[in-house]
Amino acid sequence: MKTTRRATLAAGFGACLLPALPALAAAPPRGGQVAGWYRFRLGAFECTVISDGAITLAPPFPTFGAGVATEAEVTAALRRAFLPEDRLPTAINCLVVNTGSQLILLDAGVGAQPVFGPGTGRLVESLVAAGIQPAEVDLVAFTHAHPDHAWGIADAAGNSVFPNARYAMSSTDFDTWTNEALLSQAEPIRGFVQGTRAVLLPRRDRFTMLAVNAQVAPGIRAVPTPGHTPGHVAFHLESEGRRLLVLGDIANHHVLALSRPDWPFGFDSDPAQAAATRRRTLDMAATDRLQVLGYHFPWPGLGHVETSGQGFAFVPTPWQWG
Repeated sequence: MKTTRRATLAAGFGACLLPALPALAAAPPRGGQVAGWYRFRLGAFECTVISDGAITLAPPFPTFGAGVATEAEVTAALRRAFLPEDRLPTAINCLVVNTGSQLILLDAGVGAQPVFGPGTGRLVESLVAAGIQPAEVDLVAFTHAHPDHAWGIADAAGNSVFPNARYAMSSTDFDTWTNEALLSQAEPIRGFVQGTRAVLLPRRDRFTMLAVNAQVAPGIRAVPTPGHTPGHVAFHLESEGRRLLVLGDIANHHVLALSRPDWPFGFDSDPAQAAATRRRTLDMAATDRLQVLGYHFPWPGLGHVETSGQGFAFVPTPWQWG
């Protein structure tokens, strides 16, 4: 084989360089991810998704599909989506809305109590990273009173995380999850009620009880979506013609709850009602091409819903820089 002058020169140049390169030590693992906030505009509103971390639910079945689907069907749905088949990692995506006159936080995460494991409780850290001090929050409004949505308003000592805020929740959910009679229920209901009473009742005088389709603030409306809990609401945001539906726990997984909205979810108070609400709401979002925020969808949880097969599919909104 003929050796060209160029090849000879390149080989000689490389040979000269190689001995001069120092040995590199293996880089230690760094760990962690980016700061847990994502900012975007919705008309005149400046919105910031704030992460409280993530929960891992396991096993996928019967957490989803009990009494309706088989374990093989649930596993197959996860496999088709290239997701783990033995667990369900689920984000916690809260939302801060700067309306120009108020800072409103929609759902408050788990807080200091590791009720769902060690991966949560990052709300304050994420807020500060986003340039938002907890004392600046004017209102905290809740989709419902479950621990991963409501307990974040108190720290480990029981003090208010948002000292200047007022709160808003449906009266049905407030009354349900602070009902002393439910302390006689088995776990996890007993623990949910015990913890929720400790967080909500000391702040009772700062709560506004949301009526049906109540206006939380100009451009933000509470939409009744019962089933996951008796008084669950979604939040419909609209500014300058732009709309966003904050789903809360209407759908708790971006694949399983959407592809088969009829599959029960293990933490639904009324599975049949929750399934009907889920299908009706997702159908409306798909028909109206309405952007949604999934509280437990992959970070940062923003996207659209399209009809697909027996249900729906989630189409993430592309990440916007700047």
